[in-house]
Amino acid sequence: MRIVDAKMAASFAAVLLLIVLSYFFLDLPVMLYCKGLNKSILDFFGIVTEFGLSTWYLVGSFALFLFYRFFQRRPIYAHRALFLFSSIAVSGIVSNIIKVIIGRYRPEMFFEKGLYGVNFLNFSFFNFSYGFTSFPSGHTATTFSLAWALSLFFPRIRIPLFCFASMVGASRVIITSHYLSDAVGGAYVGVMSVIFLKEIICSLDRKFSWGFKLQKEDKNEDLGNSGKSPGGR
Repeated sequence: MRIVDAKMAASFAAVLLLIVLSYFFLDLPVMLYCKGLNKSILDFFGIVTEFGLSTWYLVGSFALFLFYRFFQRRPIYAHRALFLFSSIAVSGIVSNIIKVIIGRYRPEMFFEKGLYGVNFLNFSFFNFSYGFTSFPSGHTATTFSLAWALSLFFPRIRIPLFCFASMVGASRVIITSHYLSDAVGGAYVGVMSVIFLKEIICSLDRKFSWGFKLQKEDKNEDLGNSGKSPGGR
């Protein structure tokens, strides 16, 4: 457990350092570069960014949970769907809490009023206005929580999942809805939300009935569905 805690602390320190460096040296240059990109590129990533909306993932995963829980009655798949729903929901809640606490200006505020960073002088903390909710990127948190959660169940497609999440995160920067450090922070929130949620579940459910041990669970379930006894557990 101490090794895990040390890794968590190290990852937090590394991501925090990356965010700070990006804030001071990369955010503005990258934003200005993206602002001047070709319209066709911006239009393409404007479509990509829509895949970061959490609504359909939440609705879809909860619908799957209800289907497998009450109609098909396959507990493992019901638990997986609920875990996916919970992961996305938790990452969204955490992101929104951080957003209103920090109150960072979005890039649009820089273009319209020349404002950058956090407005310490006027105390913009706990400001719920859209222009003050730049950090972290909620779309990025959503897709990275989705990718990490699904990779627990489907490790063979982990790379495509994270490529997808990275594209959505990049789209938020390219269309200048967020700064680079916002996307980095969102990715970290998304991943860590899943990790902590998994740790909590595993500490409460030693049988791993949520499907984290896929081969064993799938084998037992398939044998049960075919009418054969798995020979005990």
